[in-house]
Amino acid sequence: MPFKTSAHFALNLREPLNIDRLMNPRSVGVVGVSTSAGAIGSAVLENLDRFAYSGEVHLISRGRTEVNGRSCFSSIEDLPVNTDVVILGIPDHAVLESIQICSKKNVGAVVVFAAGFAETGVSGQAVQNEISRIAIENGLLVVGPNCLGLTNFVAGIPLTFGPATANPSGFEPTLAIVAQSGGMMGNQRLTHFARGLKISYSISTGNEAVVGIEDYLNFLIKDKHTSVIALFVEQIRRPQLFLKLLDDAKAAQKPVVLLHLGKSQGARESAASHTGALAGDFEVMATLVSSRKVVLVETMEELVDVSWLLTRFTQAPTGGVGVMTDSGALKGFALDFSESIGLNLPHLSQQSAQSLKKILPAFSTVSNPLDMTAQGLREMALYGQVAQEMLSDPGLGALSIVLMPGSPQTGLAKFRALHPVIENSGKAVTYTMMGGDSPLADELVEEVKQSGLPFFRSPERALRALKHVMAYNNSRNSNSRDLESSNVIFQITGQGLISEYASKNWLAIWGVQLPSGDLAQNISQANTIAKKIGYPVVLKAQSAKLPHKSDAGGVQLNIQNEEALELAWKCIHANVASTRPDLVLDGILVEAMVKPGVVEMVIGAKRDPQWGPILMVGLGGVWIEVLKDVRFMAADLNEKAIKQEILKLKGIQLLQGARGTLVADIDALVALVRQIGSIFCSNERLLELDINPLVVYEVGKGVLALDALLVLSDESPIGV
Repeated sequence: MPFKTSAHFALNLREPLNIDRLMNPRSVGVVGVSTSAGAIGSAVLENLDRFAYSGEVHLISRGRTEVNGRSCFSSIEDLPVNTDVVILGIPDHAVLESIQICSKKNVGAVVVFAAGFAETGVSGQAVQNEISRIAIENGLLVVGPNCLGLTNFVAGIPLTFGPATANPSGFEPTLAIVAQSGGMMGNQRLTHFARGLKISYSISTGNEAVVGIEDYLNFLIKDKHTSVIALFVEQIRRPQLFLKLLDDAKAAQKPVVLLHLGKSQGARESAASHTGALAGDFEVMATLVSSRKVVLVETMEELVDVSWLLTRFTQAPTGGVGVMTDSGALKGFALDFSESIGLNLPHLSQQSAQSLKKILPAFSTVSNPLDMTAQGLREMALYGQVAQEMLSDPGLGALSIVLMPGSPQTGLAKFRALHPVIENSGKAVTYTMMGGDSPLADELVEEVKQSGLPFFRSPERALRALKHVMAYNNSRNSNSRDLESSNVIFQITGQGLISEYASKNWLAIWGVQLPSGDLAQNISQANTIAKKIGYPVVLKAQSAKLPHKSDAGGVQLNIQNEEALELAWKCIHANVASTRPDLVLDGILVEAMVKPGVVEMVIGAKRDPQWGPILMVGLGGVWIEVLKDVRFMAADLNEKAIKQEILKLKGIQLLQGARGTLVADIDALVALVRQIGSIFCSNERLLELDINPLVVYEVGKGVLALDALLVLSDESPIGV
């Protein structure tokens, strides 16, 4: 929806902007045209002419009344009112004044190429903030600054100074590219053009003073010409809106492929200096976008390869991947590599195996991966026959063909034997010709390109891309999130970090199982509590300012009787007085000493201020800091998805009865994780929760929270 004032924009910050006027302008003003070599405005005009843009084009030049026979206005103020887009091919120091003029002329959008704003530091950020304020108050869309602009290839509208080439005729719905980096946008576009892939839109968002990646994503999800969306991101500025739009993309069955920088500390610092972005928590982002079925990739190669495959095979069936080769060594490599990246290579069906045995030499071994041996060089038709049988296997949704090159003519003959079979198989197929940069027949290069078949010279790239594609296909119709999570809101009091005792009071209200016990203010109360719950007991010093009690000597275990209790009481007070002389305890928690379980776990929850709640589950107790064996997950996952994540723990065998030990009550652990997630989704005052250790007993015996800490926001209590 359009925005008119800063107040209006603030109220609708979680709603995407209407950018139709930007994406499909009927009139374009170009500021900065001249006859000088390298003039940015002139480069924009050349692109508009090359694309035969059919809308009105208005030229603005301070020093010329005409350029190449076309009349020019001397100022933006002379532009017709309601011009849809004005492109500023001017230096950074002239941008702010131009934005002010455009805002008064009811211009729809301004494209700012110039750098020198938020990415440069405080002074540049201040100017960019002023640009944002003026634009927002006047309903003006701003692309950039510090961007390369955008191109609508569907309608033939290049709003960029970079060299642009229109799609060939016969346009088909295909790939949209959105990148905060102009260079990375251009790199993807050139790569896909070289492969013969048609692009619907290529967009460079730059510093996103007004129009952000979320607004483009909303437009592309609704666009009938776009089937796949590729994103190169350094920071997502409106995370909650971004997550909502990912849900919309999933509902529309449009895959989103995302490469997000900021995994390392160095990358986070680089992002801040490049686009003025302040990087968020990568782990939180990765967890939450993955729960929306985003294809999260790690390299530029994966970004372009996975986008390519998903565009080519939009309706590829589910299942595993088959590997066909004519090298025995490649068969072994494929097994090792596929296991290392988590690619499923299932066994061939009995029917497929029997059919393959009939056509392959007797000395060959029928399996997946399949080495068809060198027999194909004698019987070239065998390549197509083997591929046909593997593609007919109901357990395979994709086939990766990896062949030795031989001579250029041999490579051509192999492809021609295969092409009729794989062309319309209905399954995802990649074709790899080994040999690196070794020469290929010119006919092969052209015929592969015309076929649209994803072609690689590296089996690793093909298999990595297929891993992502098949994971998406296999999960695209599944629902891992509990869209009917609890809406129970608790009236939570307190603020900041609260003590273990107070935290456990809330856990008890939420139904979490805890050891018997109570808070004692003096030794007499401690004796009474111990007699009530029965020895042996545990004593733990209590204060919100003492989250790590053991470090201060504030914990005494396995106390067997009243005499030992009195001694432990004195010992705790002496230890705390020695290590924290300024600290006044709330009291000492007296709890039953519980029996050991099968394993100790940790459950954590955190509310990221921008992304929202996220959960963590892993091996707890002393193991969490040593092994760091944890899984992060969205707080609204359903129990099935939670269990799948827990089963991915490296130490999962400790819960499954390793070496004859008892099997842990995984279902009770899953239920508690789901319960904590539901509570966090419904109560915004909860900022952090840590249950460590959580004792998990054998099947049917449940779980028990031995220690817990809560962090609450400073806001007033929320009640029903």
